[in-house]
Amino acid sequence: MAEPDFEAQLSRMFAEPPSFPDAALFNAEMAAKLDRGWAMRRMFIGGAGVAAGLFAAFQILTTRFSSEVSQLSRESGHNIQTEIDAGIAKFNSVLTTPASAEALWLAAGLAVVALAFAVTRAVEEL
Repeated sequence: MAEPDFEAQLSRMFAEPPSFPDAALFNAEMAAKLDRGWAMRRMFIGGAGVAAGLFAAFQILTTRFSSEVSQLSRESGHNIQTEIDAGIAKFNSVLTTPASAEALWLAAGLAVVALAFAVTRAVEEL
């Protein structure tokens, strides 16, 4: 069985990491390397978020719009003006239905969240 005095000495030795003479220089170099890339990372992550948000909003809007256009093509008439008027009416109905209103509110909400993140980052930088 190990002696308690020896065990206490071992635990004290391994509780603190050894100090190297160039520890301050190493810490400064590592901090400089870590701080250097943050601006580019933030710009890349922000750009990817904006692109993903735009893609999601586009997908939400086009899903509803493509079904309306396919219905329009099934119900098309022989007169060009009738088809144009029907297309405009379908497009207006897409924008005024509750589903597209929800999509517009979702896009507006995502824009507000993105703006809030941008403001918090700007305040954090100051």
